[in-house]
Amino acid sequence: MTGTFVGMPAFPTAARAALADTQLRHNLAHATGTIRDKRARVVAEVAEWEDLRLAGAAVKERALTDLATHLETLEAALVANGATVHWARDAAEANAIVVEVARAHGADEVVKVKSMVTQEIDLNGALAAAGIAAWETDLAELIVQLGGDLPSHILVPAIHRNRAEIREIFRREMAGAGRPAPDDLTDDPGALAAAAREHLREKFLRAKVGVSGANFAVAETGTLVVVESEGNGRMCLTLPDVLVSIVGIEKVVPTWDELDPLLRLLPRSSTGERMNPYTSTWSGVTPGDGPQEVHVVLLDAGRTRWL
Repeated sequence: MTGTFVGMPAFPTAARAALADTQLRHNLAHATGTIRDKRARVVAEVAEWEDLRLAGAAVKERALTDLATHLETLEAALVANGATVHWARDAAEANAIVVEVARAHGADEVVKVKSMVTQEIDLNGALAAAGIAAWETDLAELIVQLGGDLPSHILVPAIHRNRAEIREIFRREMAGAGRPAPDDLTDDPGALAAAAREHLREKFLRAKVGVSGANFAVAETGTLVVVESEGNGRMCLTLPDVLVSIVGIEKVVPTWDELDPLLRLLPRSSTGERMNPYTSTWSGVTPGDGPQEVHVVLLDAGRTRWL
């Protein structure tokens, strides 16, 4: 694979079909309006918001200015903490590493944390070609996967679906992927979340291999960071015996202190929350606690060229 996997038709073709779908247009208008209003309210609470944005930009700039040094520091810290670090030049190399790890453990399925980098490299497709099922565990990603759909938003992938549509997807598709939806499932959001929880719990408990990305990678401590809203990510990061994390090299942050402005910016600006409900950090292997084999795949896939 030489380019970025997007997995969708050409824009004019997709736009023509989408614009003719009045239900889709209603779903998107309602959801995006809600998210934008929520973000505006919580951002307005921070008097120094623009200064905080500049501080976050400065952290990223410092990381990219001496990226090679910070990546070597990150690798050394991860290895010292018991992780195995792989360098992948492109999507094909990254996917091959994940397939090899899964096969080495006799795994015919993996559970996944929501990850844009795995979408970028079409990891699910590569695993499927190797006979390995990749189960999305983020609620919205689960909806998209069960519906045979494509994500429509970087943060809320199922923003184009309403709750009645989600109920029908769960009733129609869950049984073929594992635990079926309850016969009396309604479109109440709590009921839909409960059905997803029961469906996913079976997968969490039996999975040998978990797969994640990372929002940040702190070089000085060798710490990977995932922020999320549901807790499914933490299940993937702690229950399987083996964890594989694919991390774009641009995710590096030089020091732990420099993570601070980024963690204050991200939840307010992305999901309109003052603080994300779950912040998970890991730095390798901890004997007797969590995955006992950790692989970190540092992915280039054109990033060095763009830099």
